[in-house]
Amino acid sequence: MILITGGLGFIGLHAARAFLDAGESVVLTRYRSSAVPDFLKDEVGKRVFIEPVDLNSPYLLMDAIRKHKPSAICDLFVPRRGTLPAGEDYRVKMDGFLHVLEAARLNDVPRVSHASSLAVYGSMREGPYDEAMPLPMTSRSETEAFKKAEEILGNYYAGETGLDIVFLRIGNIYGPLYLRENRMNTRMIKAAMTGTKAAWEGVLGGPPYAEDQNDALYVKDGARAIQMLTMARNLPSQAYNIGGGSAVTNQQLADAIKRIYPEADIDPLPGKPPKGRSYINMDISRIKQDVGWEAEYDINRGMAEWIDWLKTHPE
Repeated sequence: MILITGGLGFIGLHAARAFLDAGESVVLTRYRSSAVPDFLKDEVGKRVFIEPVDLNSPYLLMDAIRKHKPSAICDLFVPRRGTLPAGEDYRVKMDGFLHVLEAARLNDVPRVSHASSLAVYGSMREGPYDEAMPLPMTSRSETEAFKKAEEILGNYYAGETGLDIVFLRIGNIYGPLYLRENRMNTRMIKAAMTGTKAAWEGVLGGPPYAEDQNDALYVKDGARAIQMLTMARNLPSQAYNIGGGSAVTNQQLADAIKRIYPEADIDPLPGKPPKGRSYINMDISRIKQDVGWEAEYDINRGMAEWIDWLKTHPE
């Protein structure tokens, strides 16, 4: 049995499916979300159990753990970025993480995996990014700041208590159930499917440029990596990159969609962005070596499957 915090979120739901496919049962914590997708519905009450848990309340989490007795906690809950004032954001994230660690320790749950992020490399100028790189204390975003802090404090806690913890440095995951309307990929797909010109107003990071690069990992591959790292024990690294392994340009993303909708008017602006830095890929050799994970989807296969899903599941 695996307990997944944030289990009814985008990544959590796909991670649940990956755990089921690996023979485990799952407990999904619910805060506001309640919808369960088709690929899990038949398992609810059998191998999928849902518990209302607010990580601000350690007692609710303790109750769920005592009831279901999980062998590991996969901690994927993250408050949506920019929804809380700074002080409350700090309290919710740091107290919530501590509640997970303490609940695991007090209930003899031997394994915790915790969602970190590609963002920890945000202040790095050169890559590829590997897990052994010393990270600067400076941070360019709230995600970079909090994830660095969580890794440092979580590893301290593990060293003091003997808890087996691993940090999941998750890259840019896309696919079914992804609902962020201010992202470039969702704008491209929506425009292609409706036969309209892609609009870039309000897109996170500004209008996309063709030669700008990013990480791109299909959600089924990401979920399987999370499952494998969570179920492994006493790994040689405290953190693992979960990403596509090579940079994908914005034009490659558009071209993957245009393989299905050749007339789509979704091309990004030509050239490179006028400022900022292009993504330099995460090195994924460590996760391949230590748990045998490899991505099965490239950008073309991943986008095609996502579009097929959207044809029958308009979101």
